[in-house]
Amino acid sequence: MNSNRIKVTLYNRTFKEIDQSDFTRITEGLFSNRDDIVEVAFPDGVETIGFNAFENCRRLEKVEFPESLKSIESEAFINCTSLKEADYGSNVKVAPDAFKGCINL
Repeated sequence: MNSNRIKVTLYNRTFKEIDQSDFTRITEGLFSNRDDIVEVAFPDGVETIGFNAFENCRRLEKVEFPESLKSIESEAFINCTSLKEADYGSNVKVAPDAFKGCINL
């Protein structure tokens, strides 16, 4: 597996790897409203999770953040109601509403 890819586990337990030319920022709405994603692992180099990047990903349970992460923007994970694990470290700037509606965190 290439370590420069976003690793996504889907609901049917299949895996998908996503290449992106600029890994420093996960763009706004990139994965929003995807009801099939249960787990995401970001490669090192990702610095920002953009606005609403994972909005309404209701089956998302776990996110693995890289050490390079610097910020999680507004409503990045809003309404990810199944999210149980999000360990982003202590030096990350997190918007107050980044995890709004994540009732299991």
